[in-house]
Amino acid sequence: GKGMEGEEGFKLIHKVKIGRRPPLPVVNETVWQITEFRNYKESELRGKLHPIKEQANLSKHRILCALYTYDKHHPTMLQAAVNTWAWKCDGFLAASTLTNETLGAVDLPHLGNETYGNMWQKTRSIWGYIYDNYLEDFDYFWLGGDDFLVYVENLRGIIEDHESNPKDNPENSNEKYIPVFLGQHIPNMGSHYCGGGPGYVLNRVAVKALVTMSLPSCSVETVVSAEDRFISNCFRSIGIPCGSVTDVNGRQRFTGMPPKQLATFRGDSDRFYSNVYRYWGEETGRFKWGLDSVSEQLSGFHMLRYPPFIHRVHALQYPRTCPPDSVVGRALSVSSKKSF
Repeated sequence: GKGMEGEEGFKLIHKVKIGRRPPLPVVNETVWQITEFRNYKESELRGKLHPIKEQANLSKHRILCALYTYDKHHPTMLQAAVNTWAWKCDGFLAASTLTNETLGAVDLPHLGNETYGNMWQKTRSIWGYIYDNYLEDFDYFWLGGDDFLVYVENLRGIIEDHESNPKDNPENSNEKYIPVFLGQHIPNMGSHYCGGGPGYVLNRVAVKALVTMSLPSCSVETVVSAEDRFISNCFRSIGIPCGSVTDVNGRQRFTGMPPKQLATFRGDSDRFYSNVYRYWGEETGRFKWGLDSVSEQLSGFHMLRYPPFIHRVHALQYPRTCPPDSVVGRALSVSSKKSF
């Protein structure tokens, strides 16, 4: 816990359980008021998990993981994703400015310049490309940035959890022609959109609806960075809202923060996230922050903006991947003798 994640971030990383079923409901949990930030005391109650089973036996769906990047990030951020999590998806695509088959990168042109301020146009092209090339090969599709470390086993478990949010993620949705659009809820003008930080999930039906019914007429030439807000608006225009990915105890499974910030945030240092946390509390009726706000089935961590951070957080979660004679390996050997 002496690295970039800090002591509390280290505890949070080890709270996350890889490849388990969704948490069971917590009985007699204290429900905290939404109106006060500073006097909150973290609940020590935790949901008990179902027994572990091999992830391969749990999986019923094929998932394509796609991320957006550009050629200068190939040897750094994209390589880190390939080294750590990308190979665990059933398919992987890096939408970039240069094709590199070894890394799964495709040069994907779009309207306008390749800048962060034009992410909406890049996103439009990504979903068009997925529709043209991969729609029938996969059941679900995740899209996020190259600074997000995905716990693919947990992403798969969230997609296959049809009990926590049955209206938003019904079972056999593709077979029943029900569109599914899932992500972190960010408040906006009395409603919410799917925040792009931790990525968002579409099923096959939603991809087809987006590309054939919405994108041809929705913000076709708009140049803007807020691709998450715009794709949510386009979905909303055809009657598809951003569904919830909270677990049964109201804890978040998609979050747009790195470990240290997510573990230590108390609602008084950032207006944007203060509003987000308040909205989450209003949605679930269970206002939480810090370790208590995060589900054991977290899908990953955002804003890991340097390859060493991606590799470190991955090694902390998957200790056997780190050589025992390395700095992190030695630290894990010591930490395994302690309880958190």
